[in-house]
Amino acid sequence: MTKNSLHKLIKEEIKSQLSEISQNYVDKYKVVGVLVTDTTKRPQQEIFSDIRSLTGVTIVSSKDVSQNEYSQNNENLKVVLTLKIDGYPFIRHGGFGRDKVNDIIASVKRVDNVKAFKVNPKNITIM
Repeated sequence: MTKNSLHKLIKEEIKSQLSEISQNYVDKYKVVGVLVTDTTKRPQQEIFSDIRSLTGVTIVSSKDVSQNEYSQNNENLKVVLTLKIDGYPFIRHGGFGRDKVNDIIASVKRVDNVKAFKVNPKNITIM
């Protein structure tokens, strides 16, 4: 085998491996779930602000679940919460995947005045 053919073979193998890695590389997830909060003690916007401050969470949006008029003083206010999670902070420190997404979901549940955050695994999608 000549030097040129060996060089060409190595180059093709590297391209193949890089192509395979880039297809499996995921750095953003979308999570949709039902958030239950107690807004009698804190406004919902403050709760959302705390959720936005979690590492990796870049976008938080919500949609009311009930057709009733919005009430800020509700012990069990339910909304459909959509999170966009960026893996950049985690990629630099050991990797990013569904395990980290599940850790972020657990962190949302620990935010003050969050009673529950229910997420169906089918609602965790790659962006």
